[in-house]
Amino acid sequence: MADTNQEVTLMSDSALSYIEAGMSFAEKRAAFLAADIANARTPDFRPMDLTLEAGSSGGSARLRAVPTQVEVRGTVGAIEYAMTAQAKNSMTYRALADQERAMLHELRTVAEESRR
Repeated sequence: MADTNQEVTLMSDSALSYIEAGMSFAEKRAAFLAADIANARTPDFRPMDLTLEAGSSGGSARLRAVPTQVEVRGTVGAIEYAMTAQAKNSMTYRALADQERAMLHELRTVAEESRR
């Protein structure tokens, strides 16, 4: 029984770290998108977004700011693009938070059952 609990914990730790990394990325991306919305009326403004770039060693990834790849025409286009991206990013964050909550609930249940 102890081996099963250890396997569940190891798998959950790994999955939780990926979920937390995704949530952290979504938080940072939200800041970029908010800046795009706030600065859209600034002359010569170029919308930016945040992307993950594969790391060279150990499979790690780095965050990198990149110009928005979508053709955005005028102030209204930049604002609409950023607001749409912000809404999608918010849904991603919420889905990851829900997944994390469900996993933690499952771990709590396993821990409580193993004490019986």
